[in-house]
Amino acid sequence: MFNFLKTPAWPLLIFVLAASIRILWIGDMPGGLNQDEASTGYDAWALLKEGIDRHGVSWPVHFIAWGSGQNALYAYLSMPFIAIFGLTVTSIRLAAACMGILSVWIFWRLGKRSGTHMGLWALLIIATSPWHIMASRWALESNAAPAIVLFATYCFARARDDYRWLPFGSALLASSVYAYGTAYFFSPIFMLCAWIFVGYKRQFAIKPFALSALAAFVVALPIMVFIVNNSVGTGHIHWGPITIPKYPSEARYSGIFLPLAPGGWAEIPNNAIQVIRLLLGSQDDGLPWNATTTWGVQYWILTPFLMLGILYSVREKSLTDRLMLAWLLCALFTGFCTSANINRVNLIWLPSLWLSGRGLWLLSSRTTLNSLAQIGIFSLGVLFSIHYFTSWQERIGNSFFLGLGEAIQATLKVAPKDAPIIITGNSVYTSTLFFATPSPKEYVATVGIPDPTSPFQTVENFGRFKFGIHPEELSKQSYWVAHISELAKFDLLAYDIKTFGNYAAITRKDTQTLMCYRPLEVWQLTGHQDLSTVAIDREVDSTETGLPIADQRFTRGFGIHGDSDWSLTLNEPAESLEIGMGLASSGGCSEGLRFKILLDDKEAFDSHTMKPGQVKFTTVPLQHAKKISFITEAGMSNRCDHGLWLTPVVKRCPNK
Repeated sequence: MFNFLKTPAWPLLIFVLAASIRILWIGDMPGGLNQDEASTGYDAWALLKEGIDRHGVSWPVHFIAWGSGQNALYAYLSMPFIAIFGLTVTSIRLAAACMGILSVWIFWRLGKRSGTHMGLWALLIIATSPWHIMASRWALESNAAPAIVLFATYCFARARDDYRWLPFGSALLASSVYAYGTAYFFSPIFMLCAWIFVGYKRQFAIKPFALSALAAFVVALPIMVFIVNNSVGTGHIHWGPITIPKYPSEARYSGIFLPLAPGGWAEIPNNAIQVIRLLLGSQDDGLPWNATTTWGVQYWILTPFLMLGILYSVREKSLTDRLMLAWLLCALFTGFCTSANINRVNLIWLPSLWLSGRGLWLLSSRTTLNSLAQIGIFSLGVLFSIHYFTSWQERIGNSFFLGLGEAIQATLKVAPKDAPIIITGNSVYTSTLFFATPSPKEYVATVGIPDPTSPFQTVENFGRFKFGIHPEELSKQSYWVAHISELAKFDLLAYDIKTFGNYAAITRKDTQTLMCYRPLEVWQLTGHQDLSTVAIDREVDSTETGLPIADQRFTRGFGIHGDSDWSLTLNEPAESLEIGMGLASSGGCSEGLRFKILLDDKEAFDSHTMKPGQVKFTTVPLQHAKKISFITEAGMSNRCDHGLWLTPVVKRCPNK
């Protein structure tokens, strides 16, 4: 059996692949931008531009953000990338990717301290970890905490040989309190464990430990004052340009950390069971940005090796193993006291990966079995990566507001400078800040917040933007950004609709342009399909009027089934066709449907495969074509392929 350990290039190849998986196409996958990413990104950009965040606070140690707080460290780490590349989806995620790549290298280096075999296992385990790949590819600010703790652990492991590493490790560990609130509790108890292990059986020297305590105290002092200020303070505290904010509502950490929450102590036993289940069992909390249903946080096959690694670390005297075991135990203890989901207990995943690697390392003396295990873990990593870059991206779109940024930017390009823009829903206001980049001073001066004391503030408007699309106001405005579930409110006869993912940029047509549009005469369609026949203004095989799609019902268009080919002849030349398409609401079990438009038998538009819930609108230049063909192609089967062509209109101006 081929032994990978005999190939010196193998670890380097794994590292390069791991780095590539964590950084390639990072601006496009996950598609869209999560509201937490947008919040962090805008506040970081605002601080760089004008020295204040969106609440008008200068250089805060913790963001007020939604009203109850958001960790600030990730924003500060992102600033160099934003300064160089501007505020983009890629620039805000680069800090996460860099920390992820550096974590892979640190894991490898820590493993090599225990020998070549353990170095390779440590590298393989973290390189292929589903949780670590996902966490490295989006800018959730709390996911900086495990990386910071790992860097501190590396310093502690080096401190056994050279005490000069101890203050650096202590300062790094103390800085994790700016990455996530769970570190308020975790960091001091893990730091104490690390000091004990580093000093164990060594000649005691007070100076490095005193320097370490001083470094940790100085680094953590602002956050300690922040906690006190939000417990008994009455307003912001300013240390020069640095601000220690006082929240307008209860700090979010007090609700997440159960001992501080009302009735929280009674919840700890059940919460502890949930944490253990996440670690050893289900490994899925139902939140698509934390784990995939199929793969979980880490491969279930690692669970027995995790237990073996824990037993080995209890028995052996390796400093790194003891640090990792202490890390896991301190993180579990913290997790038991933290309202659990995968990202809230994110400190448990790196030490559990290490200990799983240590359990697999026990196979190293059995060359054939060891090589098979290495191939198996590597293969799982390849399969997960394929899943991540393909089918998982379809699932995550809603959570990351796929297409919202493009729709906002498209609307900004066509709307006059001072024209009001109506944007769907309040939850997208941070995305509007991110993509429109208004001055933070303008935002502070114009923002409308009905309840400033709410822990999750509702923003009704700021500047030229207003949130929420109300039918009674449609006649008063000209520019909208809508979710695809709201498009039935806008008829193509009166509005231009351009779709981007799950959102659309909509512009009212002016009075003169309105005269050029008329409905396509779909009753003249001729052709065939694989089941039943074309249905005008309704879904195929339905007796109800209307075209139901994406939680709404359009009044005009036609329904088809599966493989279809319907055409009509234009009696007069026309400039363009505007039309929407997608699968009917009843097509939830469809494997997908592809929509094509042909002009005089030549392809002019291809939607590519559309899945249930998706809606697209497009404009096709007709170039005086005489025949339009509407074609759909089923996927692997035509099951549930109830396709809809929505509100087709043609542009034909009277004076042309």
